[in-house]
Amino acid sequence: MNYSTKARPIDEHPLLGAARQHPSRPAVQFGELTLTYSDLYLKSKQIAVDLSQRGVQKGQLIALGDLQTMEIIVSVWACILGGFIAFPLNVRFPESSLAQILTNIKPSLIISNSSYPNHSSVIFGELITDASQLGSIDLPRYDAGKAASLLMTSGSSGDIKFVQHSHHNHIESAKGSNQNIELNASDSWLLSLPLYHVGGLSILYRTGLTGAALIIPEEKNSMLEVIDKYGITHISLVATQFQRLLNDEQGPMILQGMKAILLGGSAISTTLIQKALDHHLPIHVSYGSTEMASQITTTARHNRKSALENSGKVLPGRDLIISHEGEILTKGETLAQGYLLNSNLIELRDDDGWFHTRDVGYTNVQGELTVTGRMDNQFISGGENVQPEHIERLLCNIPGILSAIVIPKKDDEFGARPVAFLEINQEVPDGREISQQLSSHLPGYMLPIAYYELPPELTKDSLKISRKELTRLTHSGNKHLHSL
Repeated sequence: MNYSTKARPIDEHPLLGAARQHPSRPAVQFGELTLTYSDLYLKSKQIAVDLSQRGVQKGQLIALGDLQTMEIIVSVWACILGGFIAFPLNVRFPESSLAQILTNIKPSLIISNSSYPNHSSVIFGELITDASQLGSIDLPRYDAGKAASLLMTSGSSGDIKFVQHSHHNHIESAKGSNQNIELNASDSWLLSLPLYHVGGLSILYRTGLTGAALIIPEEKNSMLEVIDKYGITHISLVATQFQRLLNDEQGPMILQGMKAILLGGSAISTTLIQKALDHHLPIHVSYGSTEMASQITTTARHNRKSALENSGKVLPGRDLIISHEGEILTKGETLAQGYLLNSNLIELRDDDGWFHTRDVGYTNVQGELTVTGRMDNQFISGGENVQPEHIERLLCNIPGILSAIVIPKKDDEFGARPVAFLEINQEVPDGREISQQLSSHLPGYMLPIAYYELPPELTKDSLKISRKELTRLTHSGNKHLHSL
């Protein structure tokens, strides 16, 4: 199969190509501030040159700390221009966690507006090179095969891994996405996901390859107000974000004017998908991973109803098979270079080149993928296998429940019993009534023995809630857990 697109060849730096083809088109916009692709290239080149003059060598790691979103975007492109590896930090982590991460990763430099003791750092505003000198300074030759980024990811256990991607990985991911979801220079994509998340970083490459605009949301406006104000055409959302937009009275009407709504990050309830279809919204449901540089499969424009049952077909540049155990295995042009551990790159492929996702699923005769859960999450109750995600999907079909996470609680008689944590946005039935609704779909051993509200501190600004942390709260007998 030919995976080529109308995008520029990958032997040219994507930002340089965009600046040549779309010099006056808006590249990034935040409120009244707009950077054209020519502006963005110049600012990024200034910083790339400054970093080189500070002694940062090609291939070295640069962490991006407490910065404004516009500053992170410019810094990421600067790292790509200078041949450095960009490592956007999740600054919402506790200071102690960030300190440990930086100690383990050992970046050559941290760009931030805050200080990081025991690490070499520089304030973003100090990275200014005289633009008049840039014409005489040569940047390193762009090499798409070299490392471009380091991103943190965590599985269901909550353990952090550091995934290293090449430019080629990100570009092939963007090309495959743009083939399935049309994007051109007249379009705009809202940056609704953080840049330390692969779903956010991938938007930079998608827009950069096509000359589309990247819009940074303003805190003073709601997401719907930003979409309406700027005429946003494309957006990436996790299920909770999408649910909140649809619950707004003006939400469906505003979203109807968009070209594409890309949904991913976690399982999405059929109730939510059906509601989107009823409003004729341009949804695309996807399955992806950090290791595969975002999307692996995504539903197509011409078959939106398939989102009720699956996550679509494999995108160009990726391969996928189901193992004998039901595990989803992937590989392809978007698969990361490896995990960074103690300054060494650890292989993430098996002997045949496949990455084991630890997700469980199946494909139909059309090649469309249905994900049923995580191998890591499955547990045994009274000798029976329990897949938490199956219970979670049914819980999310109950009005008022935005999201659900089911974990095992130790039990002397059964070994383990399911317990459910729910994020709710309105009054919902009590635990007894919820179990009664579930009982027509589930056997008794799969009915949760307790229902709790998800602690607000775990849902705020979080794209992936740690099951490990919920298990700790449950077993510690935390008195602050609110039962339903």
